[in-house]
Amino acid sequence: MNRNRRTAILSLALLAAAALATAAPSATAPALSGRFPESADIRGAYWQSFFSASESELLRRQPSTVVNDYGAFRLSVTKSEGYLYAIASPEGAPLYAQGSWILKRSSPDGRPIQAKVFLRSDQGTFIRIYPDGDRSKMDLVVYGGVLNREVPLPVPFERCFVATMSEIRAWTGSLVDWRLFSPEPGLYRDLRSFVEVTRQRLPGLRYGDDGALGADGMPVYIETGLPQAAPSGLNCSGFAAWVADGFYWPMTEKLLDPMALAVRHADTRPTTAAERFEERLDPYFGLDWTRNIATALLDANYPSRKHGLRESDVTVSPFALVASGAGLGSPEPVNGASAYRSYAAYQEGLGYETVGLKSLLYVLAIRDPGSIYLASLSRKGGGEIAGLSRHYHVAVLAPYFEESGEFRVAAFESDVETSVEAIMKRTPRDFVHLVRIEARRDYDPPPLPDAPQARAD
Repeated sequence: MNRNRRTAILSLALLAAAALATAAPSATAPALSGRFPESADIRGAYWQSFFSASESELLRRQPSTVVNDYGAFRLSVTKSEGYLYAIASPEGAPLYAQGSWILKRSSPDGRPIQAKVFLRSDQGTFIRIYPDGDRSKMDLVVYGGVLNREVPLPVPFERCFVATMSEIRAWTGSLVDWRLFSPEPGLYRDLRSFVEVTRQRLPGLRYGDDGALGADGMPVYIETGLPQAAPSGLNCSGFAAWVADGFYWPMTEKLLDPMALAVRHADTRPTTAAERFEERLDPYFGLDWTRNIATALLDANYPSRKHGLRESDVTVSPFALVASGAGLGSPEPVNGASAYRSYAAYQEGLGYETVGLKSLLYVLAIRDPGSIYLASLSRKGGGEIAGLSRHYHVAVLAPYFEESGEFRVAAFESDVETSVEAIMKRTPRDFVHLVRIEARRDYDPPPLPDAPQARAD
């Protein structure tokens, strides 16, 4: 096919795409929450003069604003590390705003490499569309977790680049769970209340090594059950039990017994390698502790039957790949790494690599709204315990959506609020095991005797 004929055919395809952009969304396309900032008509109209223009021409251009029925979009160009980026993003918003399209081209030949499209106003949630012969493919990435890879698209890359999101969803609806991007904020009301109450009570706590509240509400040492010396406090495990008491007390008018929560379950170990260390090192303490808490809450909430120790374990594996650099901070919005590495499925007694924690929590928040997660972190030891994983730390994680739709993860460790990003960054080679507990609106954790007073509302 000669060049003139190919150009004419492509121009007709782009004009058709632009017309489709103004049509009503496909009735079969799963929805994204909110009114998605649609710029397909702009991408179609400016394909020749902007997105596929020569590099020298693009680099001479100043940013400009184009308006369509949705609103104003900013067309801009940047160059970095041998690549040229032509960008259409909502005016006045960051480059990673929902609806931004970033075309990555090789330099200086201008060959299209990929289009990066942000699904929410968040650097961590986007799709990549890239050429595949005379068709295209798509990856879907959420906080480093590759939820879908190499999803086939039935049209050439140039046609994909001027498509509406409704078309892309319709083409991929049988392979991609687009409901992951349509949260219902009302379902997280109890979780938001839990986060707010916990934040209000934190000033009334302090850290105490090996500390927890006893069944009578008095501070004790977890290892011995003896009363704590003043000033009393909670360690990470004691804090998780304190949170659980906030749900357990309204149901039973009792507090959890830390001696019962510390019971070992040696018969559940995935390997016999830890047998000789059980008494001396207690390597599975955090795992047993979090499982015992979750089981006690289930028994109290649903007293008609006893519940299994593993019943609240999170064992789903929603992705098998993570983006390179996942867990080390926010991705670079314009480019970001496109290399992936394997991500192991759930492993008994360990859980998941921490690098996928935020992505996993996002999926869990969508599929199981209203759950809080007790996280037990483990790390392989050295010396005489080389290769043995020890559960050394417990955190409380609450993934939820704000009323306005933003995804959040509240992370509590002992007597402070941290962040899931901080946990991932400091534990890049560790594992995290999650157990699920149900958020309830009558949450009311007990006061810590002789601790600072929590601020009044």
